[in-house]
Amino acid sequence: MAEFQRLLNAVHAATQKLVSAGDPRVLLRDVLAICVEEVGAMGGSIYIHDGSQRQLRFLHVLPEEVEKKLERLDLPDDYGVAGNVFQSGKPEISTYGTDGDPHRKAIVRRTGVTVRNMITVPLQIEGMAPIGVVQLVNKKAGEFDDTDIVVLDTIADVATLAIMKHRLLEQSLRVASLEGMGRGAHDLANKAAVLITFLPEFERSLKGLRKSLTTNTDAETRLYLDLLEGTYTDVFAPYSERIYRYAKLVNDLAAGKQLEPKMKSGNFAAVVREAAEFMEANARRHHVRIVYDIQRDAPEYEFDDLYVIRIVENLVGNAIKAVREMITPEWLAENRGEDDAYSGSVTVRYRFAGDCHVLEISDEGPGMSPSRVRSILSGQARSNWEVNSGSGLGMKLVLELTAAHNAKLSIRSRLGEGSTFEVAFPAQVQEAKPGNVHAESRL
Repeated sequence: MAEFQRLLNAVHAATQKLVSAGDPRVLLRDVLAICVEEVGAMGGSIYIHDGSQRQLRFLHVLPEEVEKKLERLDLPDDYGVAGNVFQSGKPEISTYGTDGDPHRKAIVRRTGVTVRNMITVPLQIEGMAPIGVVQLVNKKAGEFDDTDIVVLDTIADVATLAIMKHRLLEQSLRVASLEGMGRGAHDLANKAAVLITFLPEFERSLKGLRKSLTTNTDAETRLYLDLLEGTYTDVFAPYSERIYRYAKLVNDLAAGKQLEPKMKSGNFAAVVREAAEFMEANARRHHVRIVYDIQRDAPEYEFDDLYVIRIVENLVGNAIKAVREMITPEWLAENRGEDDAYSGSVTVRYRFAGDCHVLEISDEGPGMSPSRVRSILSGQARSNWEVNSGSGLGMKLVLELTAAHNAKLSIRSRLGEGSTFEVAFPAQVQEAKPGNVHAESRL
């Protein structure tokens, strides 16, 4: 009877906390906390499966003081006890002496916690493949038993339903966003295409006007003609084409088409600077200074200028939001009306290092947790900033454009210490494979 009541309590606690959960990060931490509490464990960890990498991604660990010592312990999805449980879909109880697998020994080295016993259960609904694994250690009273398995299996069922519900909702929102973007981009591309068809005629008219003017034309008329020609050459022609290409890019992404970058040899530093300078007005509005550290004498490089511009603008835009997150209402009140008051900075770096053109965007924001970094690199994260939340499509675009250049995106970040996003473009570009996103976390 006591065991039955315990099971009911576990189901009630799990259902109450998880069914209405919104943020998946909070949801998964709640899953782990409920599991630890209901079976009387000293702590534990939770992993979510990453099918693209065939890994179990390490997300959370309890207690919190242990989590600070375990920044990353991702596992192949067939490695050790966690891998066995994930592959089989069956719970497993383990009891240890002084020996153990390398993964468990790594935990002992990093945390000082000796694992005496452990219970591992899959996050799954019966008849479906697991989506992750929960692993609990050191039962406070005695050993883990079959009743613990039943309790954890029940929590896992409810938790998996909640996670799948969130994923389906998020997927539907993303699909709707992509469809909307696709329709808008298609319409924009059509309008830009019409504009482009008139460019040759406009250019011929300019040349004809220049030719028809006599040498006696007054200085003011020649000045306006010079301005008109300059506007056409520097703004009208290049930006009309860029708008068309960007609209086509978004439309292709929304349709799931493989990207086809237009590689052309050019000055990478100049394109990076141009893209970052375009963001300066936005930065000033948010009291953020953009600082440049750009190598001017780097060799030319074959790249798609539109893709690089979008990478820079998206990363700088996110960095501005990160710094903006650190501004307090008191600071804003004190500096209201001061256009040149800056609360922090974003640094745009570019250098040619050996065999790579390296772009870095650094911010003085609040930094990110290891799990948030991994989520961004996997393409699953929305904006990290609650005040400036987004759909996550901007970072997804960065990952896609990076992959199209066979480049590698990495992130260095710690909570309270800001973040640096680095994109390393290989000097010798190889053909990028579909979905070949090179990404790594350096924390």
